[in-house]
Amino acid sequence: MKAFILANGEPPSPALAQRLALEHELILAVDGAAHRAVGLDIRPDIICGDFDSAHIGTARNEFPAAEFVPTPDQNRADLEKAIHLARARGATAITIAGAGGGRIDHTLGNLALLIRYGAEIPMRIVDDRSETFGVSGSDAHPGDMRFAVEAGDTISVVAIVDPTHITLTGVQWELHEALLAVGTHGVSNVATGNEVFLQVRGSAFLCRLYREMFDPPTHKP
Repeated sequence: MKAFILANGEPPSPALAQRLALEHELILAVDGAAHRAVGLDIRPDIICGDFDSAHIGTARNEFPAAEFVPTPDQNRADLEKAIHLARARGATAITIAGAGGGRIDHTLGNLALLIRYGAEIPMRIVDDRSETFGVSGSDAHPGDMRFAVEAGDTISVVAIVDPTHITLTGVQWELHEALLAVGTHGVSNVATGNEVFLQVRGSAFLCRLYREMFDPPTHKP
């Protein structure tokens, strides 16, 4: 079962939100994102969080069929708790939207969740221009992923630990067991076909910027 989590950051466009809602069997809105869901014309199955930014009475009126799940643990942010909840409800893949914008510490923390949980469950953060994944692995057990793209998409790999060894194929400038330093060396590659393969020994983010920037193609993780 695929889960779509709407976080309480900068929201996606209604077109993207509605597309994601159709592609996923379970929809969660994180705290105040419940109110954003109204303008996006999507209906969450679950509204969760510590409810410090949601008006519960209003949200119950807006979504009378939704399940409200308090997650008061202050040791984790609401989005991380939503990931745990989605997994507990049977999610086998997770797509997150609304994870950027606003406070930079929140954005960095949300991206870090891709590294923290990406090896355990397929997970991505999406917006109207891009999708981002986190990949980690060791010398004994490299992390890898293979995914569909469109020729002309921009593909960027950003190492977040030294050393990180990268193999990247299906792009204009391929890498084969390359040592990628923390920095910008892996930014702005270009997909040459319909599939990209990435293998990582270390930790890195992979970001795909859609060739058609504001009309992301249907993608099923």
